[in-house]
Amino acid sequence: MFYFRQALKLCAAAACVAGSVAAYRFLLHPAIEAALSLDAETSSIVRRTGIFVSVVLAYAAFVRFYERRPPRELAPRWVWTLVAAAAGVASIGVTLLALYATGHYRVVEFRGFAGVADVLSQIAIAAVIEELAFRGVLFRIVEETFGSAAALVGSAVVFAVAHLANSGLQGFTLVTITLVGVMWAGIFIVWRNLWVAAAHHCSWNATIFLIGVPLSGEDWRAQAPLATSTHGSVLWTGGTFGPEDSLINIAVMIVLGGGLLWLARRRGRLVRGGVVASGRRPAAPGPQSR
Repeated sequence: MFYFRQALKLCAAAACVAGSVAAYRFLLHPAIEAALSLDAETSSIVRRTGIFVSVVLAYAAFVRFYERRPPRELAPRWVWTLVAAAAGVASIGVTLLALYATGHYRVVEFRGFAGVADVLSQIAIAAVIEELAFRGVLFRIVEETFGSAAALVGSAVVFAVAHLANSGLQGFTLVTITLVGVMWAGIFIVWRNLWVAAAHHCSWNATIFLIGVPLSGEDWRAQAPLATSTHGSVLWTGGTFGPEDSLINIAVMIVLGGGLLWLARRRGRLVRGGVVASGRRPAAPGPQSR
C-alpha cells in the first residue's frame, strides 16, 4: 500500500507541475494577452514570467497541501545560490578551457549582446522547471521510497532519456547526460535546496550558450555574443550536441559527481532504504552549508 501511495504521489506531483505550465500557457496567458493588447515582445516576456511563477507556486502548493509540510526546499538561500551560480560557470568552464587550450575550440568573432537576454531568460526558466521536475519531484519522492542511491541513479537516467530527442546525439550521450544529472542531483542532496541546484544548472547552460557552441543539441549560436569554431574529432568537441558530450566533460563529471557524493555522505545527507524503512529524513543543512 505504501508503494502505491508513493506512486500516486509521484503522478500527482508531476501532473501538478506539468498542468500549471499548460494551464498558464493555453488558458491564462491568452486571456491576459487579449485583455492588455500585448505586443509580441511584451507577450513573450509576460508568458515566460507567468510560466515561471505558475510552476513555482504549483510546486509549493502541492508540497503544502498534498504533503502537508512547508516547502523548505524553496526557501531562499541567497549566499549559496550565488555560490552555486559561480560554481556552474566554473564546472563547465573546466571542460571549455581544456577545449580552448587544446585548439579544439577557437573564438573567431565577438558579435555583441543584442540577442542574449531572450535566450538567457529561456535558459533560466528551463533550468528552474527541470530542477523542480527532476530533483524536486522525481528524485525527492523516489528517495522517500527507496533511498538516496536509487533516487540518484533513477532520476539521472530519466533526466538523460528526456534529452534523447535533442539533436547531435553520439553513442555515449546517454552516459554523458546521466552524469550531468548525477551532478545536479548531488548538489540537491548536499544543500537540499532547489534554488541552489537551479542556479548551478542555469549558469552551466548559460556559459555554454554565451561562448557560441551548441547547448545539449539546441543551436542558439546565432544569438550568442561569441562565435566559436570547433576543430577535431567530435569525441573531444561534442559535435552538434555541444561540450557536454565531450570525453573531457565525462572525466570532469565523474570527478564532480564523486566529490558531491563524498560530501553528501560526510554531512549525513544520504538516506538508505527510503524514509519509512530508515526511520529518518535526510539531515537538514547545518551551519557550515548555509
